[in-house]
Amino acid sequence: MNIKIWGCRGSIPAPSTAGLVTNRYGGNTTCVSVRIGGQLAILDAGTGLRNLGLDLHGQLPVKASFFFSHVHWDHIQGFPFFLPNFDARSSFNLYGRCDPKLKNFSGSTVASALMLQQQSLNFPVALERMGAQLNFFKAEAGAAIELPGADGTLLVTAGELNHPGSCLGYRIEHRTPKGSRVFVFATDTEHEAGPNANLQKLAKGADLLFYDAQYAPAEYSQFVGWGHSTWEHGLRECAAAGVKHMLLTHHDPLRDDWALAAMETDARTAGRKQGVEIEAAREGMEIVL
Repeated sequence: MNIKIWGCRGSIPAPSTAGLVTNRYGGNTTCVSVRIGGQLAILDAGTGLRNLGLDLHGQLPVKASFFFSHVHWDHIQGFPFFLPNFDARSSFNLYGRCDPKLKNFSGSTVASALMLQQQSLNFPVALERMGAQLNFFKAEAGAAIELPGADGTLLVTAGELNHPGSCLGYRIEHRTPKGSRVFVFATDTEHEAGPNANLQKLAKGADLLFYDAQYAPAEYSQFVGWGHSTWEHGLRECAAAGVKHMLLTHHDPLRDDWALAAMETDARTAGRKQGVEIEAAREGMEIVL
């Protein structure tokens, strides 16, 4: 299973400037790709999706499955700029929340959000004019989607996270005759007093946890209720779930490379005392499980 980080910034893109250098960790918002032979899963469609689309453009037609955690702007704003969407031979299955009140969009909150984002007031090309075939499917907590590939199967299981407006985390398991490896995508989640039971179900025994650590432990009290967490609590989740490797993500848009590096050092030092390897996610990072 090949995992690549295309965007790991939170809330709004943070391009590098003279006053805010973000070259090392990247400024694009959330997008992660997961590949096995014959299958491509795309987690969220933040601005990092544009670079994934550029990478895929020479491989048209493209078939892939999108899994949306939720539809806040920073997780969907790259979709209109995903070049394979303009190729009529390409097709995508899009999984996310459904809301029965959205009758005009078959109940899909993903379809609703993407259509509204591309209304003429916001964007010159409507979603239905992009060309690629877009198939919308329901994914709720507990749902499990199988994606068979040439070298095993990706089993994607959804779970509820703690974020305003609701959010899904995903357990992505690559199953082969020789065994399985597990990657857990848990961005946009605020911690509770103790381990989150829903997250623990997703993360139990995982090889890698991608965890929301937008805030430093010392500053979190200013942002209670905003839907994000800290590396310190992520380490508690790892300890409870038996996870030995954590990637910190959803980096605050005001945190530059030096501040992120300092946070990463603190987290790594604390993690190693408990046998957990901790890194801050970096745009362009690739991990093979």
